[in-house]
Amino acid sequence: MSMRAYLAIALWIAAVAAAVNLFSESSATVTDYRDFGAYYVQSLAARKGIDPYKGDVETVDTEAGRPLSDLDTGTNHFNDTPTWILLFEPLTFPGIETAYWTWQALNILALAGALFLLIRELGPPGTEGWGVAALMVLYPPIALSISFARGEMVLLLLFVLALIAMRRRWDAALGITLAIAALLRAYPLGMLGYLIARRNWRACAYMLGACIAGGALTLAVLGTGPIAGFAGMTTLQPGKPVLGLLAGLLRHPANLNLGWFVRFVVHHSIGPRPWASGAGLVVELIVAAVSFAVTARLADDPYGCGFSLWIALITLLSPVAWPHFLACLVPVYVGIAAASRDGAAPRRVVYAASASYLVAFVMGGPTVGFIAEGLHRLLAGHAHIWHMAPETIFASLALAYVAALLMTASEAGGVQGEDRHVREEEALERAAL
Repeated sequence: MSMRAYLAIALWIAAVAAAVNLFSESSATVTDYRDFGAYYVQSLAARKGIDPYKGDVETVDTEAGRPLSDLDTGTNHFNDTPTWILLFEPLTFPGIETAYWTWQALNILALAGALFLLIRELGPPGTEGWGVAALMVLYPPIALSISFARGEMVLLLLFVLALIAMRRRWDAALGITLAIAALLRAYPLGMLGYLIARRNWRACAYMLGACIAGGALTLAVLGTGPIAGFAGMTTLQPGKPVLGLLAGLLRHPANLNLGWFVRFVVHHSIGPRPWASGAGLVVELIVAAVSFAVTARLADDPYGCGFSLWIALITLLSPVAWPHFLACLVPVYVGIAAASRDGAAPRRVVYAASASYLVAFVMGGPTVGFIAEGLHRLLAGHAHIWHMAPETIFASLALAYVAALLMTASEAGGVQGEDRHVREEEALERAAL
């Protein structure tokens, strides 16, 4: 066997060991159910005709029959979309423990399906593809999302299906898949910007139409109460927490939103300023405009890096973005790995993507917590350096965005260069005639 085969085997051994460790810990902590508890209670409440948005977790849990018993609800909150609640309802028929393990099995299947389809579509093929798949399984946000029993694996699978539809020019499937993602988790609605930048009006129409149809179906099944409750929760009102969240969970570094990062930098460099929020909004608009301009120059998106750029962008611009959201950045790394193997990725792109991937291992989590603990002991006498550790999560997200942006710009520039060369040759031929 080649050295690459041995490396792929070693990576998969590490991935399996990490998975065993992750689920052994899940068995020990299943009694709190993490975020799954919130999913279960709000969907059970909706099935019983109770508005899941009208009160806090304990209140809704009590009205729904206390499926969480006496568990500490901690910082759990109900801010999932009505469509998410609707599609989660089938899992509320069995007991909560059975539903929990069913949900975790679905997460694993969604992750496996996403990796299989993505690497088969983009590459790299063969042994290298197996190695890349193992690296993605080891990616810390994946384990973090699964340990919290969250829904990023489902969203990742939807993004992968949409990317495949984009490459194969299945506009209807592309628009409908992105609409499902938007109905389930809201912030993927920003992917509409990618479709507009690519001037794919047919996919835009399908996406908007599917969003309207899905919203109407949700309204018909759940009724107006939950819809109005969700709309009221997302509306900015004085003295009312946004999305039902505690203020500390909205601020950076807990929240990876770019605007909040700008406020954080202003606050810790020159102190609180009334214009910090406006500055954050301006920076977000500039980043969005740059992304749109670069994407609009793409003639084709062979490695899906333009598509992946918008996954990173909407994560940065989402009003609330947790570290778990980074699990959906897998297409960024796989696309750049495939481009690198084909010699199509500039070095700066590979360096940025590699740095983004490696920095994520410092963020902590159920499978790599020992790295953060080791660094903490190492830097125990350097508090000014250790205070920067929470920024590694945002740095990983920002570097993934930069890598996708540079790759997209490189592809757009290369195509324009080829077009210019063709036009020059045609002009010379006409002059010769």
